[in-house]
Amino acid sequence: MIVNSHYSNFHQTSKKYKKYILIKILTRTGKCNKYDLSQKIAKVKLKERISMKIALIPEGGVLLTNLIYKNGHTPLQMYNMSPEKAREKDPYDEEVIDYDSELYNLTGRVVQEGNKYVGNEVPSGIKGRLTLADHIIQEAEAAIVLGRAPKNRVRMYDRLNSVILLYGGVGTGNFPKFLLYQLRKKKIPRLEMAYPTNREELIILFDRTNTFLQNLENYPEDYVSNEDNLTTDGIPKKKKIKIEEFEEIVKNMINE
Repeated sequence: MIVNSHYSNFHQTSKKYKKYILIKILTRTGKCNKYDLSQKIAKVKLKERISMKIALIPEGGVLLTNLIYKNGHTPLQMYNMSPEKAREKDPYDEEVIDYDSELYNLTGRVVQEGNKYVGNEVPSGIKGRLTLADHIIQEAEAAIVLGRAPKNRVRMYDRLNSVILLYGGVGTGNFPKFLLYQLRKKKIPRLEMAYPTNREELIILFDRTNTFLQNLENYPEDYVSNEDNLTTDGIPKKKKIKIEEFEEIVKNMINE
């Protein structure tokens, strides 16, 4: 193959120009079209990227879990169900149940692991879920948090699809609060986002999630992205009015 003279100093060129040269060589020789090459470059970049363990709150949502896998990271889950396991598993065959995984292997003092995170007055259901999430709290290198769904929202999907696509099917209303509190105490990068209520907000959510996952290795340990001002309750913090403004509102109501 004859290569032009400006290809000779290939090792000295910038990354962007190297990509341009590779596209020219491979497309001209007929070995690869531009689409296939872009896919190969994306796979190489994915392999070079550092894989990290990501805590997802609430865990189990298909869309965000899939984004984590696609960006080369590993979502930490209470039941450790990977896409490969899910595809291989026959839901009607009890013989393929992994009895060595959580929930089935919680014996002896292991069932009490969640007690170290909360007081005695906390319900046993939350303690049990914190026990299942103990490895998430200990191993998480980053966290993605999706806030609670507003009560009066207009549903984009029916109830079942909302659960599967964004929320998963595990946990109680209060469990994510305790898990988020423990993860906030760790010095790990966090992305906290309010629940999307329309198509535009859903697209922004995916864009923010992808940007966060693709740049994880560049963020400092204490990096936090919380543009929606999400609280531990999973809802955007409401702006409080000053006492003077409140008094003025009451006076106006009285005068009316």
